[in-house]
Amino acid sequence: MYWLGILFLTWKFHFWLGGHADNSIKVISSDGAVTLETAHAHCAPVTCLGLSSDSNYLVTGSRDTTILLWRFHKELPSNSSFISESSTGPGTPSSRNNSSSHLIEKNRRRRIEGPIQVLQGHQSEILSCCVSSDLGIVVSCSETSDVLFHSIRTGRLFRRLDGVVAHSVCLSSEGVIMTWNELQHTLSTFTLNGVLIAKTELSISTSISCMETSHDGRNALIGINPLLNGRANGGNLQSSKETAVDIRSESGETHESNIINVPTPAICFLDLHTLEVQY
Repeated sequence: MYWLGILFLTWKFHFWLGGHADNSIKVISSDGAVTLETAHAHCAPVTCLGLSSDSNYLVTGSRDTTILLWRFHKELPSNSSFISESSTGPGTPSSRNNSSSHLIEKNRRRRIEGPIQVLQGHQSEILSCCVSSDLGIVVSCSETSDVLFHSIRTGRLFRRLDGVVAHSVCLSSEGVIMTWNELQHTLSTFTLNGVLIAKTELSISTSISCMETSHDGRNALIGINPLLNGRANGGNLQSSKETAVDIRSESGETHESNIINVPTPAICFLDLHTLEVQY
């Protein structure tokens, strides 16, 4: 069964869909679930995707171990650039229809342009990816590779978080990377230089299902769910260690690791620099 990824675009109520058997990505309208556009380039099903905050770039990760960078056009040409069937001039209805369809397709500006970069460096299926137009980078992770940074402009791998294994990543507008490690049940934040800012650990009976940063780059939203493993969840998130682990922030100050204590399932807003629950 193929994994299905969905990304909601608030600017025009469209959905991005991946994970199709034909390895494509699709733009779906929320009005009648009409497929507006389909793009092909991956050699295996798409497993994750991410949109830049300005909606100019889209990244897609796949089981083929690559990340593709696409340029996304939010607007199509005005109706005047489309030639209607009634304006195609003389000829049979069939020829008018064929001519109209051909000219519409030829003159239509596609929403999805690319891929404009093929990003490589991972050795297994891409689990998560995100992109920032302002910072000019793509951040991605896979289960058997470090967290990788690629340049939007050149497509080159320019940095990796050595030894950091993540199953999900997100990137703030201020350049803070948040990672989630499903096996260690740890949530961490790093600078673009790879310096650890903060780290917290969740109970082994819980999991983070989604992560997103705020537009101002200061906070993050996470969705926390209990793991259904046949045992009842105690209802709270607690540290799985008896003692807190000391970590060192970007400024060199020592802090105790944070313990998130909220009922599950829950949606939490965290401070990216402390990983403390805001509300």
